[in-house]
Amino acid sequence: MALDIKDYNSPYQPTWCPGCGNFGIHMALKKALIELNISPTETFITFDIGCNGNGADTVGTYAFKSLHGRSIAVAIGAHIANRKFTTIATIGDGGCFHEGLDHIVNAIKSNYDITILIHNNQNFALTTGQATVTTPQGKKMYALPEGKPERDIDINTFLMSLKPSFFAKGYSGDLVQLTDIIKKAIKHKGCSVIDISQLCPTYNRECTPEWFNENIIKLDTLEKYSSSSIEDAKNIIEEMSKTKKIYTGIIYANDSIPTFYNRLESRKGILSELSEEVKEYNIKELLKYCN
Repeated sequence: MALDIKDYNSPYQPTWCPGCGNFGIHMALKKALIELNISPTETFITFDIGCNGNGADTVGTYAFKSLHGRSIAVAIGAHIANRKFTTIATIGDGGCFHEGLDHIVNAIKSNYDITILIHNNQNFALTTGQATVTTPQGKKMYALPEGKPERDIDINTFLMSLKPSFFAKGYSGDLVQLTDIIKKAIKHKGCSVIDISQLCPTYNRECTPEWFNENIIKLDTLEKYSSSSIEDAKNIIEEMSKTKKIYTGIIYANDSIPTFYNRLESRKGILSELSEEVKEYNIKELLKYCN
């Protein structure tokens, strides 16, 4: 039976600001799942604290709201427990590169077979627009009327330095391209990271749709670019750092890197999932030694 976008809807209405990029990201995610014919009963999505976390109620599937910065860690645990599910972690740039920094490093290093969507609106929007590591230096925020004093971090260079097996960049205002990127990320066997430049009309008003249209370059318009070339990926990352332009599409993909689970010698030849092996144990005798 063919799936419909309504299959992934819920009875709850989203509470995002009008024009928020989360609308586009969630629509692209739903479209990707139904076009891959993955049903809601086969999907597990973790959400972070923040504006993206408010989407947990609006998706009709297994959804889990984690602590701030912890959605990737929860997704990893769920995936290891039951690999039959398509596991996706959504997280904001604040949660990802502040509280959750170690989790994305671990996810990429270990190459867990999950998909990570980074909602990058360059601020902590849910708490009225505080600066994150992706906020440009000098940008004036509600909590920093004189401008952000710290240097910003080039997250493209940082993420590529971790040698991901799949890294892409998308834009919340390009539903067609973003859907295609998410589909390829889900199909990739390994840790797929998508950094999504997201509209935030309330706390990042400088980055308007017009601004994005002027500063985004699609990788598929470059004749000689190859996402399987690590040299091409490094060059485009350097180009983004110099010009501040945003190249959207698959930056790098390598299907030859084994996933974490496939490296486990203790699981070789075992067809059952860990969740299926959970049993009840009588610990009554052990409790005698607790007194």
